[in-house]
Amino acid sequence: MKKASLFYIIISWFAILPSSAQNVEWKDVAGIFYNNCATCHRPGEIGDGYIDATSYAALVNDSLSPYFFAIPARVNERLMPPWKANPDYHHFLDERILSDDEITLIDSFVAQVERPGYDPGEITLAPPPPVFAEGSQLGIPDTVLTMAQAFPVPGDYTDHYQCFVLHTNLLDSRNVKAIEFRAGDPKIVHHVFIYTCIDGSADSLDATTPEYGYPSFGGAGEGVNADFLTLYGPGLTPRFYPEGSGIKFKANTALIIQIHYAPTDHEVFDQSSLNIFYEPESEIRIVKGKRVGENYVLEPVFFILKDKVLTFHSEYTLDSTYSMFSIAPHMHYLGQEFKIWAVTPGGDSVPLCHIPVWDFKWQLLYNFPCFMILPQGTVVHSEATYDNTTNNPNNPNNPPKNVGYGESSYDEMDKYFMNLLTYQSGDETVVFDSALCALDDYNVSTPFVSGMITTPQLYNIIPNPANDQAVIDYYLPKYSAGNIVIYDLLGRTIPGINTEFETTPGFHRSVIDTKKINSGIYFLVMQADGKRITKRLVVEH
Repeated sequence: MKKASLFYIIISWFAILPSSAQNVEWKDVAGIFYNNCATCHRPGEIGDGYIDATSYAALVNDSLSPYFFAIPARVNERLMPPWKANPDYHHFLDERILSDDEITLIDSFVAQVERPGYDPGEITLAPPPPVFAEGSQLGIPDTVLTMAQAFPVPGDYTDHYQCFVLHTNLLDSRNVKAIEFRAGDPKIVHHVFIYTCIDGSADSLDATTPEYGYPSFGGAGEGVNADFLTLYGPGLTPRFYPEGSGIKFKANTALIIQIHYAPTDHEVFDQSSLNIFYEPESEIRIVKGKRVGENYVLEPVFFILKDKVLTFHSEYTLDSTYSMFSIAPHMHYLGQEFKIWAVTPGGDSVPLCHIPVWDFKWQLLYNFPCFMILPQGTVVHSEATYDNTTNNPNNPNNPPKNVGYGESSYDEMDKYFMNLLTYQSGDETVVFDSALCALDDYNVSTPFVSGMITTPQLYNIIPNPANDQAVIDYYLPKYSAGNIVIYDLLGRTIPGINTEFETTPGFHRSVIDTKKINSGIYFLVMQADGKRITKRLVVEH
């Protein structure tokens, strides 16, 4: 970190110090540091050398780092922890977002630590320090693919992008339920894109370069026939694919890891690896990874004129009904904002992901707490905004230049990646985190961006026809009272089924026990905020 930046942070911290801070002991803040900071700020990880958040003794020592006193400024500016997705648009798994109360506690704690005689209280009353697995966060892998040799990253304070080919040497096809990237030197590995290649084209390109691996700025390399698989970024929590699903590695599949090495002022060596977890079941649902890029941009053509702030809109139509479980936007240095939403054939708008302040340094794969079920014909929209002016401090060109699509980080991209499964009955009841997605009342408090939707929405009933139960998702733009009523074809209400609510804005989910309803055609009606919305419901036993 440059001295001027550190001086600014420390001065900013003094400006926000609480005047009459409450007495804060270690037990009051330990959980905040453990849950939000220790993943990266610990020995061997990307935050090593700044602070160590794995214990009180590690965080607060006799020679306190100036980075410790910079903590209040960083958290008040929402630069740390580095979570870029807007929680007021959609919640995701593994969120690291501090509440205002948590930030106040941190401010008070740091302010008190430097005062003579500070008493942290009984340390043992704090939650136990986190225990991090060595070698894997998912368990014991079935195989580990490691770079054949350590790669020397030059100390020229320049970004480097290098691809390495790792061979599975599989004799037969295997199903894979998880892929976990492990950085050899987490302090230098900025982010990684992972691809599969089965035709040897990556090896051919590798053979043309004298060094181990080959440089490639934005993808798997020119002329390489590769399929994008997944990505890694600092702080990203690895996950298994949803139960019963995965991807298939064909015999002799090779994996390409395209690593972005962050600038450094001295030569360092990295030898990263991939942990592969195989699925013993022979029959699985195949995960479809879909990248939507610049070729789906409508108007204007994807070209960013100098001295302009431009927004590009893309549309992609789903060819089947899918259950989406993760999403990842991608831009370069000119990127400012990225928003993704879907519009179903019935006209329902569904928010997916919003990055209000893009940061090239923090690119994550965002995992939904439940499947996002999108019917065939749904149009996925994106809006990406770029600032190619001198007002953008990240603009690599001074003065600004016209910029178009390209593999280099100094070119630009307008992409997002989706992990999808072809929908099957029962996906609507799958929950990845019950704290964020409860079946009886799915309320994750996710209002849309202001002005996008202003009236109540009743989404498609899933499944329809229904047998034992039907799941109803609806959205309220403000605090509302209302009801959900089911009518038969004669206009009679079905007793014991109707639902009344008085609840907060955001998404909600109700489950109806259709075992109590005779087979037939019905109408489900939601009334809220003066609006009446009707959906056709078919029950088949």
